Order: sequence, then C-alpha cells, then structure tokens
Amino acid sequence: MADVLAYLPYVVPALADKDQGADGHLAALETLCVALPYAYPDLLITVDKVDCFVTRLPALVSASGADQGNMAVLAAQAIAGVVEQLPEWAESFEKNGAVQALRDRMLAVDNMELAEKCLLALKLICEECPHQCLRHGVAAAVLQFFDFFPTNEQKVALKIVAEIVEECDEADVPKAMEAAPALCNLLQSSDNTIQKSALSCLCMIASNAHGKAEHMDMLCELKVVDTAMRMLEKDGWKTIGDENLTGILGLLKNISSASAKAVKSLFDLGVCDLLKQMITYYSSSQSNSDKLQMLVELINQLMRPLETSDALKNAIVEQNPYLDQLSSIVTLLIQVAKCGALSSVCYTCIVLIGNIVEVSTPAFLIELQKTANLSSFLMCLLARKKRHVVFETLKVSKSLLKKQHQFFFESFDKEGVKHAIDAIQAQEKDRNSNHKLKMKNKMQEHCVCFNLDSDASSTDRCKIENNAILNLAEEIKKSFSVVKASNKSPYRLGCFTTFVKGYFAKLNGHTTTTPTQNLDRCRELSEVSRRLLSDKLPSTSTFVFAKSGSAKDLSDYLCNMAYLKPNLNNRQYLLERAKEVQCRLQKFAHLALEMSNESSVKPLEILVEKLLDSLHMSYESFPVILSHHKQSTRESTMIPLRYSGIEDSESLHIKFVKARREKELQGYGGVLPIPISSKPDAIEADLWPNICSARNRQGSSRLMFSYKGIQLKSSATIFESLVRLMNEGKSDITLDQSFWKEVHRISYKRNKSKKISTLSSSDARLSAVHEKLEQSLLKGPFFSAMFLGKLPGDVDESDPSYNLLFTLKILEGLNRFSYQLSMDEKIRLFAESCLRDLDDIKVTISPIPQHQFTSILLTSKLELQMQESLFEVGLVPSWCVYLVETCPFLFSFNARWKYFCLTLHRSFMGDDTSDPDSPNEEDEASDASNEAANKTKKYKVTRGNILESAISMMAKHGSSTKTIEVAFEGEAGTGRGPTIEFYSTVSHELQRFGLGMWRGDNARKAEGETGFVHSSFGLFPQPWSSEVTSSRGIEFSDVVQKFKLLGHIVARAVLDGRILDISLSKAFYKIILGQELDIYDIPSFDPELGKTVVEFQALVKRKKFLESSSETTSYPSADLSYKNVRLEDLCLDFTLPGNPEYELVPGGSDKMVTLDSLEEYVYLIVDATLKSGIAKQIEAFKSAFNEVFALKTLRMFNEEEMERILCGEHDAWASSKLADHIEFDHGYDAHSPPVVNFLEILREFGREEQRAFIQFSTGAPTLPLGGLASLNPKLTVVRKQCDGCVDGELPSVNTCRHFIKLPPYSSKEIMREKLKYALAEGLGSFHLS
Repeated sequence: MADVLAYLPYVVPALADKDQGADGHLAALETLCVALPYAYPDLLITVDKVDCFVTRLPALVSASGADQGNMAVLAAQAIAGVVEQLPEWAESFEKNGAVQALRDRMLAVDNMELAEKCLLALKLICEECPHQCLRHGVAAAVLQFFDFFPTNEQKVALKIVAEIVEECDEADVPKAMEAAPALCNLLQSSDNTIQKSALSCLCMIASNAHGKAEHMDMLCELKVVDTAMRMLEKDGWKTIGDENLTGILGLLKNISSASAKAVKSLFDLGVCDLLKQMITYYSSSQSNSDKLQMLVELINQLMRPLETSDALKNAIVEQNPYLDQLSSIVTLLIQVAKCGALSSVCYTCIVLIGNIVEVSTPAFLIELQKTANLSSFLMCLLARKKRHVVFETLKVSKSLLKKQHQFFFESFDKEGVKHAIDAIQAQEKDRNSNHKLKMKNKMQEHCVCFNLDSDASSTDRCKIENNAILNLAEEIKKSFSVVKASNKSPYRLGCFTTFVKGYFAKLNGHTTTTPTQNLDRCRELSEVSRRLLSDKLPSTSTFVFAKSGSAKDLSDYLCNMAYLKPNLNNRQYLLERAKEVQCRLQKFAHLALEMSNESSVKPLEILVEKLLDSLHMSYESFPVILSHHKQSTRESTMIPLRYSGIEDSESLHIKFVKARREKELQGYGGVLPIPISSKPDAIEADLWPNICSARNRQGSSRLMFSYKGIQLKSSATIFESLVRLMNEGKSDITLDQSFWKEVHRISYKRNKSKKISTLSSSDARLSAVHEKLEQSLLKGPFFSAMFLGKLPGDVDESDPSYNLLFTLKILEGLNRFSYQLSMDEKIRLFAESCLRDLDDIKVTISPIPQHQFTSILLTSKLELQMQESLFEVGLVPSWCVYLVETCPFLFSFNARWKYFCLTLHRSFMGDDTSDPDSPNEEDEASDASNEAANKTKKYKVTRGNILESAISMMAKHGSSTKTIEVAFEGEAGTGRGPTIEFYSTVSHELQRFGLGMWRGDNARKAEGETGFVHSSFGLFPQPWSSEVTSSRGIEFSDVVQKFKLLGHIVARAVLDGRILDISLSKAFYKIILGQELDIYDIPSFDPELGKTVVEFQALVKRKKFLESSSETTSYPSADLSYKNVRLEDLCLDFTLPGNPEYELVPGGSDKMVTLDSLEEYVYLIVDATLKSGIAKQIEAFKSAFNEVFALKTLRMFNEEEMERILCGEHDAWASSKLADHIEFDHGYDAHSPPVVNFLEILREFGREEQRAFIQFSTGAPTLPLGGLASLNPKLTVVRKQCDGCVDGELPSVNTCRHFIKLPPYSSKEIMREKLKYALAEGLGSFHLS
C-alpha cells in the first residue's frame, strides 16, 4: 500500500492538468480512489495543489458524454473519500459546486452505480453542510428515484433527508417541503424502518414550520392526514410500534395546530371515533399515561383552529356529524379526567372542555349536559380542591351560565356545583384572613397554568395569583341571584332524603314479612323499591345521593341497625342477630338483583355506580406520594420481585425528642436514620432501651409519637404520617430533595393507655359465634364487618369515604354470595310450603359482573403510586395497603397483580441455603460476574421419574427465593422452555388415576380412556376417612405427600411465573384463598351430589318447620317425601355417596337413613366432603405453600383470577389479532409467502391443536397472563436454513426465546402436514429444539 500512497503526490497534478485528456484523468482518479482508503488526513493536507481536489472533482462529476460515465463515478467516489478523511473540506466542496454536480448527475440516472456513489458523497457533505444542501434541493432530489435504489441506499437517502431537515431555519422550510410528497408516499411502505424514517422526517418538517398555515395546508393537500389516519385505523395504532405512534400523533398535532383544512379532514375521517378507542384503551393503565397525554394534546390542537377560524367553527358546530364528534371528545375528556390520578391531567382536560364550551352553541351544550352530565363532572373537579383545577372549572361554569343561564343554574343546583362554589368562596375568604394558611398554599402548589402553551415562558406569572379564585366565585354567585330553582324539584336534597328514610323504614317493617303472611305488603315493598332503585336513583345526582346519607342508611338497615354501634356481649343475641341480618341480605339481594320489566339494568348496578361516584368525591382521602426519583414503568404481567430493586434506599433522618410533660422517660441523643417502611412499633423497639430505665420496661404499646402536637397513627409508616401532615389537604404530593436532607423532629411520650393490642374480646366473641354458624357466607369478611358494624382495622370513621367503603364492601359480598343467599331463601320458602316441589328450589337472580365494583380512579391512583421507584422498599401509602387487603374489588385485576408482584418479597418464608454437593444441582455461580446465574437455581430431573424428581427438588430448593430452572436428563433443551415443560408435566402427572388425590379416582376407567382423572367442573380432593390408612393399594401417607408437592408446585409456579396444566375446581381455589366452604359449594364440583344434598337439606328444614309449628303437632308424610318416594324406600346407608368404603359413622354400611336421621346424614356428608375428609390433604397443601411465601397474600384475588394466574389464559388467541403479536425475522417478513401460509394454518387450528402449538413453542399448553401479546420474548418466526430438500425438513423451536424455525415449504399443504407432525413428535421432549 506504501507504493500506492507514493503515487498520491503525482495524482493531484495529473487531475489539475486539463491537457492530460480523458484517459489521463481516468487513470489519476483510479489511483486516487485506490489510495484514499489508506491515506490519512495529514498526508492529504501536505499534497501540492491540493485545492484542485475541491475544484476539479466537482467538474469531473459534471463531465458529460458517453465516455465520461466511469470518470463521473470515480470522481463522486473520490469526493466521498476525501470528505470522509477531511470533513472540514466539505464546505469547500459545497462552495465549488460539488453539491449541485452530485445532485444533477444523480437525477440524470445515467447508471445506478453513479447514482449510488453520488448519494454516498452527498450523505457525507450533508453531515457537515446541512443547511446549504437543503437550499440546493438535495432533500427532494435524493427521493426522486427512491424506488430504484437498493434497500441500503434507500436508507442512506432517508438519512440524508433527516440530516438536512432536522434543524432547518424557518426560511428554508419551503425547500424542505419539496420532499414532503415523496415522504408521504413512503409512509405506506411495508418496510418498518423506511416507514419510521419517513415519518420522522415529516414530523421534523412540520415542527420546523412553526405552525405556518400555508405549509400545514400543503401537507394536508398531500394527503398526509389521510395517510396517517389509514395507518391508525382498524387497530393499526396497536401494532405500528410506540415510536411510529408517537411520530404520527406528533405530526397530526403540528398540522392541526395551524391548518383548518387538516382539522376538517380529521373530523371527516372520524378522528374522534379513533381517539375514543385509543383513550379507552390507554386510560385502563397508568403505564400508558404518556400516550394519554399525547392524545389530549392532539385534542387541544384540534380545538385551536376552531377558535380562530369562524368558517371552520360554523362548519363544525352547524352539522350533526361534527357535533356528535365534539360531544364524543367532551365525553372522552371527562373519562380521562375522572380516572386521572394526577391533578395536572384534570387541569388539561378541563381547559380543553372550556375551549369547546367557548365555541359551542347553547343548544349543543344543553344536549351535551343531557348525554355527558357536564355539571356532575364539574362538581367532581371542584371537590378535588386543587386550586388550578378549581380556577379553570369555575371559568367553565361561568361560560355555561353565560350560554344558557336558566338551564345550567338548575343543573348546577341539582348536581351540587352551586353548593361547592359557596364552599369555595368561604374557604377563599378564610384563606385570605389567615396569612399563614395563605402563604402555605401559595408555596405548596406547583403552577400548571401553561402546560398546554408551548410558547409560554417559565417566568410567566401564575393566572390564579392574588384573589383570582375568590373573585371568580363571587362573580358566579352573584349570577345565581337572578333565578331560583323550583322548591318542588324532585332532585332537591330534602325531598330525596325524606324518600330514602321512608323507604328504609318500610324495609325495616317488612323484613320478617313472608308472601303467605301478607301478599299486599310484599307487593307494596317491591313497588317502593322499584321507585327508589330503578326510577329515582338513576335521576338523582351524585351530590344529592352523597349528601342524603343514603349509604349510611343502607348500611344501618343491612346491619340490623347496628352500624357503628356493635353489641357483641351476648352470644345468643348475636346468633339471633345473624339470622336477622341474613334475612335482610336476602330481601335486599332479591330487590337489588331483579330487573324490572321496563329496564335492562339491575338496581344494584345503579346503586354501585352512585356509590363509586360518591367515593371519587373523597379524592383527598387517597393521596399519591411521589419522590424525586425517576418513575419506573412496570408491566402488569411481570413476575414477583425477589428483593427490592433499590439497594441504597432513601432513609428519613429523625430527631426523637421527649415530650414536654414526659417525666418517666429519658431523652434520646442524636439523629436516627430510619427506613421509609418503618412503623411506630418498629421504631419503639430501637428507642425503648435507650430512653427507659430497666424498672419501667413493662407493658405493650409503650410509646406514643407526635409531630407538631398531632399523634401519629400506628397503622401508617412514620414517613407517610410526616408527609401527610406536612402536606395537609393535598391529593398529589411530590417530594423534592430537601425533604430527604431535612432532619425531622418527632416527640415521644409513654403510652399509659391500658388497651391491649392483641386480639380483642369482641373478636374472640365473634370467633365463638362463627363456630355456631352453618353457612360459609356468615363467616366471610363482609359478614364479619356487618357483625362488627365497622370496617376492620384502624381507620378514621369520620372520613367522608368511610360510609361509602363500608357499603360497597357489604354490597360486593351480597353480590358474590347472591347464589347462597337465594338458595337459602328458596329452602326456607319450601320449608314453609310456599314452594310445593323440590324442583322449584332454583335461583332466579344472578350477580352483576364483578368489574362493576372496580374504581377506575382508585386503580389509576394505585397504578401511579406503583410507578414510584421507592414503592417496593416501602413508599406505599397506608390507603393502598388497607384497600387492597380490605376492599380488593375496588382495583382492577392487573393493578392487584402488579401490587402483588411488587410487595410479595415481604412475605417470603425461606432462605437460600441448599446442599452444594447435590448431584442434580448445577453450579450456577461458577462465574461470579454472571448476575443472572447468581439469582437462579438449576436442577436436573428425570422425565421417567418426574414426581420423585420434583419432590426431591422441592425439598432442596422449594423455599429458595431464587428462580428455579430445570433441565431434563439426556435432552438438549435448557432454560425457560424445559422449566415450563417441567411444571406442566408435573401438574399433569398429579392427575393420574391411582394416586387417590381427586374425586372420581375410584371410578372405573372406561375402555380407551386415558389414565388421568378428569372433571368438567374441576378437580376437588377425594375424601379419606380418618379410620383408613390405605385403600385399593394406595397409602394415605402418599396422598398427603402428593398434596404437599402440589402446594410447593403451585407456590413456585406463582413465584417464578410458570404455567400449570391442571384444572382445579372453583371450590378448591376458595380453599386456597382461605374461604370456608358449605353445602352450597358441593354443586360447583359435583352437581349431582350437590343437588341431592341440598334437596335433603330442604326436607330437613321442612320437617323442623312443621314440628315447630303451633298450628299442628303432626304432619302429612306426603309433605316429607323425596319426589313422592318415602326416604326409607331410597335404601340409603351411612356411607359417602360414590365412595362406599367411606363410612360416615362406625358400621355405617349397615345403618339405613330414615327421615329422623336425615339431618345427621346430610351433616356428615357435608363434613366428610368439605371438612374432615379432606382436612389432612388441605393442611399438607397449605403448609407446603407457606414454606415458599404466605398463602394469605393471595386473598386479594378471586377464584377465577387464581385460575388465570396458575393456568394462564384459556382463550389461546383471536384469529384476527394473530399477526399483531407474532414477529418475523431472519429471512421472513409479514408478507413472505411461507408466513402467509403459516398464519392461515394457525387460524384454522381447533382448540386442541392450538394447545399443542402453544406447548410446542413455549413449553406449556396455555399462554401466560395477557395471552399471546404478553409473551416475553415475543413469539418469532424465522427462516430455517435447510441443507437438503426443504420439504423433507421439520419445523423446530427454541422455547426459551420463543423462536419457531420454519422451512420455506413449497406449499401450504406440506407445511400443515409437517407442522402437525412436529407438534405431535415434539411433545414430551426437547429433541426438536
């Protein structure tokens, strides 16, 4: 190469000498192009006549003629080589016409090689001279023949455009706009990279145009809006990727901000319907708050041209289709604001609604009030007491009154807006009179006035300084004096309150009334209930409902007038009261869950909605506390954390000082750093030895802590108590760095109260009463709350949310146990002969969907709180803990699952000790730098001896907090796939016949039936008599051991995010969740036995009723027959039905069931089936589970949710969405013929084939939580490299990475045949990995 470089000094003169001729110049260029890659900048600079480079090379590029083609190619290549070595020469080349020369030769398209060399040279010059290149028209030029370039050169062209339009001056925007038509066409490219680059370029052009209407109109005329909308429609916004979605929304926002044409086009294209879909989708999770903010900003830009263009305004507000879309936008904004956990979101929404109100006609606003209830929404925002939100809400209220005074005055009166404005006026006056309070509020609230104004300066004054809110409130209040609402209006607070109290008075009087006693009174009760629950309640405002005390009245009625005043001293009284409360629940369940003929909505749905809306008015009771740390985005399908992700957690610096009048204790010197998760009890243990002499160290709850004279709650962390007291009245609290640096003073004194903090005597009495109750619902948490007349735990009964939470808890329990309540009522009616036949004992009501008890607002608040990076180490407000434990139904399943994953590490039971010499355990820590390995336990198992291997593994590592990974002896697979296969296989093996674990195991297998126990209603433990240690060759001790293994497997599956292939019954899940079972649970897993036992129970109740009747001392035998057959004729003995070896009493096979012994028979069947017969199995399961983590932590979930957690999503995939969740790579894209065939085959699969495919590709037959979309990594199809005949190859899979290696088969039929063969062959081994 030294020889080549030696020629370099002679090349330059040859190029400079015009007399050399074409051949000489060509030779010189060839030498130069060979030498440049090996040259270095200093050498080039020392060459004589170097200036000829920047003058001669552009001229040689421009040289024309048939014989000049190669010279132009070499000249362009030389320019690129020189600029790459000496970027500072790019400007000299540009000044000497290189850019124009390269541009023109590229556009001439003499040959493709020349065009590519010109493109490369332009790229290098553009990097140094972007503005000059833009002015020379390079942006449009490089896209002129874009389709003729190979893919790599296409991407180079787009990089050039991006480089030169990124920061173009306003004067250069017209030149940048020349590239817009080509860029718009590229938005339709099937290549995601090209599409993304073109979109990015258009976004930069639109942004640099600074809202110039002529440029935005031009983009609109180029159909940018139409193309963008096509990319988003038909759920395209879900699949184009976050980066593209952000780009499109940003592009539409910029165009809409200045182009009335664009806004009209968007309305014509149905943008509001699209926004509605997107907002509904993204508002369900706080992790999508950034996308929600973009959508709201787009809506803001849509409104701007309406304010400035009268023609557009008239066109929109005078046409019904557009009006419907405007109404839809308001409804969306209300939805976003209602579920917005941060006040900044509410502020943005109310500002936008105000903009719409300003451009709307009175007639439109009246219709909007009827459909979206603007007034109720305004009341909701005023109740949040955030000053910026209040100010904008008052402005909207003023505008509405100005548009249609009479109508909105009455609406404001009904919905409580008038009442709220009166309260705001009084508060503002009080604030002005209290200088300290005024300064406190002024300092605390961050200004958000200019959140939507991109042109605003950080120095702009806040709009609500001085008396802005007070002045506005007084101005509105003055307008109220113009007109008065009708005193006879049916929604007046007094009218509704009187009606509610009268209704509950009637309910109290009718509680014990039966249809046979007074049919007219029962009809009257139903009519009054219909009028209240179905007629009055829907039309009653949330404000009137909340202020009327209806929630408290309902709770008092259902608690038998014992709400907040429990009396648990007399056990007999409690038993009688239980029957009374149960009767009231049954009455109200019937009234609340039965639909009237005129309505398709059940009264309970309306009532729950009112209660939730009222609860949301107590916004400040549930503050979100955020630190200065960066927020974390966490997926809802995550697996539980093993430890805190933050090693150096923040600590509070507390100076504990002795209270002034404390005489017995000593002072504590110094500052004590405490974790943010510490509660007063934990701190007391550290303080007590240092501040108290030995003789005084007696008693419990020894210390009381206070901050500025206010006692700290024992149920809250010291951190939370401090934050809430320092930010009193705030619902959004963000802590800056100074909070952590400050030393906080907390006083302590001795607690001389004699109250004991152990189980209270009332709880003990309640437990004693539970033992006397038969039905499980009477022992449930919601019924216990009714007995106590209060919510469990240390909560403030004076808080406005308390009555609402209590009532919601009772109604949720009533809804969940509606079947049991109704069945018990039907049995009572049968006993009293109101129902003649046993077949009439049927439930005619059904519960409302569980999701209707979910609070969107509280879910959003919890989601936002969980994004706090310190959440997992203790920054968890007490309301989060309390509501998740006490009222989990208020939160969505995804939110609760995320909460469980982030907090479970506090409930771990085991450690990481294990036998290091175990032959089956791999040395996962051999590489000390491998962090992932240090968090994993690896174990080898034998497929042919899977259960024994599983028992051994769980004995060694079951309680480890590390993730367990499994490999099969003699098989190639390792990692995620084999581990998932292991859990699936073990759970399947535990269902084999002959293990004695499950009901139905003692039944004979039908010919051809597989060797597994199956029940369409789910598996439930097989009862074993305490007198029997073995049966049919099965040892009971082995059965117990298998249940212990099941407990370990289930716990580890939850902890490690594995999927089990086992169908457990709803009743078994109830046991896992700590719920008691009763007779009404038997039909859920054995309908035939359950129906018979319930009917026998009905006969027992009828017999008891007839015996206790004062009207007769005898009873006709026909009344007590079982379906017209004497009970004695049924020839039943005292053995467990379906299991004759299980004797219910000693000698039970010889003891026949009679009418007199029927009650004992029913009791023993229920006991054997649900209690004593399965007690040891359940105890083994629970004890094993608790070795891993506390089973009680799962009680925030219900039975259906537990099945999803353990067994994954049973709906494999929606055919229409299949392509959205599968990626294609390494030789394939979405349009490759083999991929098209592959997707068609998958869509044609039946249920069992889908299970086989999922098993083949992931290792488990079902998908994890979230379905196909939640697979991590994504399911990816890649092209399989085949050595021989493609059609002879089989598909293979990498289950750890979810890679399907698919050969490019010659036909769809061959692909289907090979795929089905692989699914069958690949099950049970990893040889196709």
